[in-house]
Amino acid sequence: RQARWALFFARFEFVISYRPGSKNTKPDALSRLFSSSVASTDPEGILPEGHVVGLTVWGIERQVKQALTHTPSPHACSRNLLFVPVPTRLADLQWAHSAKLAGHPGVRGTLASIRQRFWWPTREHDTRRFVAACSVCAQTKSGNSPPAGRLRPLPIPSRPWSHIALDFITGLPSSAGKTVILTVVDRFSKAAHFIPLAKLPSAKETAQIIIENVFRIHGLPSDVVSDRGPQFTSQFWREFCRLIGASVSISSGFHPQSNGQAERANQTNGRILRSLLFVTLRLGQNSSPGQNTPTTRFLRLRPGYLLFRVASGTSLRCSRLSSPSPAFPPLRLLSNVASAPGRGSGLHFAVIGRRL
Repeated sequence: RQARWALFFARFEFVISYRPGSKNTKPDALSRLFSSSVASTDPEGILPEGHVVGLTVWGIERQVKQALTHTPSPHACSRNLLFVPVPTRLADLQWAHSAKLAGHPGVRGTLASIRQRFWWPTREHDTRRFVAACSVCAQTKSGNSPPAGRLRPLPIPSRPWSHIALDFITGLPSSAGKTVILTVVDRFSKAAHFIPLAKLPSAKETAQIIIENVFRIHGLPSDVVSDRGPQFTSQFWREFCRLIGASVSISSGFHPQSNGQAERANQTNGRILRSLLFVTLRLGQNSSPGQNTPTTRFLRLRPGYLLFRVASGTSLRCSRLSSPSPAFPPLRLLSNVASAPGRGSGLHFAVIGRRL
């Protein structure tokens, strides 16, 4: 740009001299563009028209506020927190731990929910005692203590969704025709996708599912960790990962710790499902536990690298095929996905299509 303006001014004869701003008021006013539109004095709203902000109040807050009418709040309680009197502390602990939206978390998860809104002097001590005495947790949770000896963990990724881990949860009772869950974990942020499936997919079907549910949202990974299942040891899967520029990391035999993050996500998901199913069967309810299972919901943004960078803190990684071979099935699969209606708008590379 500077070179272009230098060539433009080279055709004129002039001398550049410095003039203070206090003596250059009139030329400075003439150098500004005139705007005929009168600036509106009314401030613009933050939300667009037709959108309303609503306040959600939990039922437990009403109980606590009703109890505070008979018990004054101490001075040690912060202004942005509600003091919980003794008669309502058990209900508050049950809301933060045993509710369906909570899913029977541990001590830290229960305390995190309570600390957002409530306070009392023995809050931490009461929470530990309540979680330790929970009968549902004692019957459905298993220990997760690390084995003896030193482990050699996988290298820590440098950005989100560059290294992912895959695993299947099988043997589940049928719920809306789904009996299998595909777990996809980001080894950097520990975020996970739980994808319900009707049956164990093949290698080609697994690649299709990963493209539709993970790659188009988070971009292509650099490494894929999995167990030694037939879907991940096939030649199709290896060629598929090669085409997208990702390395294949398969766990050692009889050593599930190699894919520990996916196994841990499966354990957490199974624990939540068992806890909700246990309560449902005990109370004689007919609702399916999957309807109220806590799941991680990912924000879907509009196409654009800037929004993707704001959401994930990194840019998309695109892959270029150096030697395409249309005769090989993985390439045909990727080409079909890229050319499918609604998936190929705004292509920035040749294979996968849009990312968001």
